[in-house]
Amino acid sequence: MIHEAIIFAACAHEGQKRKGTNVPYIVHPFEVAQILTDAGGSESLVCAGLLHDTVEDTGVTLEEIQSKFGGEVAALVGLMTEEKSLSWEERKQQAIDAVDDAMSREAKMLVCADKLSNLRSIQRDMDAIGESVWSRFRRGKEKQKWYYGTMIERLSCLETYPMYGELKKLFSQVFEGERN
Repeated sequence: MIHEAIIFAACAHEGQKRKGTNVPYIVHPFEVAQILTDAGGSESLVCAGLLHDTVEDTGVTLEEIQSKFGGEVAALVGLMTEEKSLSWEERKQQAIDAVDDAMSREAKMLVCADKLSNLRSIQRDMDAIGESVWSRFRRGKEKQKWYYGTMIERLSCLETYPMYGELKKLFSQVFEGERN
């Protein structure tokens, strides 16, 4: 199933690039899947990592995901899919609110892996071009800091996972200038 998800995600994201770069977008879902694999994630979770942005950012529907990969994968992808008709602040607040005691550990792992991959990308870009990286984001550094910081608080139940520790460390480096 993972092999099929790799092919499906690569086709769905074909031609897309990471924000403000020439990096193929598919690098992000692949990295999320690798983080989840390293964390001991199930096959369904790794597939959801590969597919997590397909519904939000391509023409793929949740029904297609369910048909090809099953209800568990589709449910996880659905949790990661933002409603693009809402404002950035409303979408991010909904994402934060969804990370509650009722959310499964696997879903929280998926959120954590996604945020970690994004912060790794921001860190790499900051190393290359400095603070100008924030010009790629309509809401800028302070709003991003609020979003990632609040997500880290909500994901604290994952504190025993190395990916969570790395997420916290990267947050400090990216937003607070700490370099250890």
